[in-house]
Amino acid sequence: MAHPTLKILVLTTCPQCKALRALLTTLEIPFESTDVDTLAPEERQELLHWMAPHNPKKAFPVTFINGKAIIGYQKDLLMEELGLKP
Repeated sequence: MAHPTLKILVLTTCPQCKALRALLTTLEIPFESTDVDTLAPEERQELLHWMAPHNPKKAFPVTFINGKAIIGYQKDLLMEELGLKP
C-alpha cells in the first residue's frame, strides 16, 4: 500500500513526539523526521519561521502529510489522513 509523503518535526525530549515516531514505526509507515532541538540555531530559526503560518504556537510534534499540517499527537486525525482506521 502506498502512503502519502510524511514529514514530522519533533523534539528529542517530547513524549508526544516519541509516541508519534513509535506509532509510525509500528504501522511501518515511512517518514522523514527532523529533530528541531538539535538543529544549529540558524537552521532552527529558519524552520520555525517557515512553520509559523501552520503552527503559530510552535507546538510539537508537527506532522505534514502531503503539505497538510497536523499539530500535536492527534492519533485519530493522523490515522484518518493516512486512510487507516484506529
